[in-house]
Amino acid sequence: MSESICEFMHAKDYNLNIKAVTFVYEKGFHTLSQPFFYSLYRLHLVTNGTAVLKTGYGSYELKKGDVFFAFPASFYEMEGSEDLSYMYINFMGMGVPSLLEELDVSDKMPVYYNFDHLIDFWQSALARITSANSNILTESVLLYTLSFMGSNQEKEPEKKPADTAFEAILGYLDEHYRDSDISLKKISSVFSYTEKYLSLMFKKNMKVGFRTYLNRLRIQYAHELIESGITSVSQIASMCGYYDALYFSKVFKKQRGVTPSEYIKSR
Repeated sequence: MSESICEFMHAKDYNLNIKAVTFVYEKGFHTLSQPFFYSLYRLHLVTNGTAVLKTGYGSYELKKGDVFFAFPASFYEMEGSEDLSYMYINFMGMGVPSLLEELDVSDKMPVYYNFDHLIDFWQSALARITSANSNILTESVLLYTLSFMGSNQEKEPEKKPADTAFEAILGYLDEHYRDSDISLKKISSVFSYTEKYLSLMFKKNMKVGFRTYLNRLRIQYAHELIESGITSVSQIASMCGYYDALYFSKVFKKQRGVTPSEYIKSR
């Protein structure tokens, strides 16, 4: 006598309206220009090699089988091994923010570990794509992968106290990088570390000094302000924490290759 297995589900009217836009197998990572910046959500699956993902919230080590998210209008960078390859799906939709919130997926926790079992599934799905099935197949892969997020996700390896402390520092900086008086000295007084130790922590964890990291946060915010429609360079500089609009313009050009005025005109 056969046995049936029945699972009852709570009825939910998600009205997800999620649309998968592209499904790509990226094998030429080292030819790409950085930092990355996209207008859509992007779900990645590492298929080979290792990498370090750098976002405004910290650095994350990646390996084969790890999944990570990129969020609209957010910059990120990657340092990858020679054999790094990954697949990704770009997606969008009005229901995406609420769904990701329910799954505990956020830009502060963008990486999920040990999903090696998805690699064959993703690869076989991409191999089967045709013009007739591309939408439903890509969205199926996206939703199936998202089903592993949330409470059933693989946890990040336990962090050391020093790592946890540095995350707290990054969180504080994320809240205060727009303050004109933010400095390594001020942060050292808040967290009771010496400036020298903090400087070493930034270079070790972020691969850049404190000032460089602070400027990256501020210029990213400046970019978002311009995209929102603000066109006054002096106003943008002040809102980003810079006293001197000229210095702000120099920093912006160093990071983006154009002055803020030139960028505003191009928009």
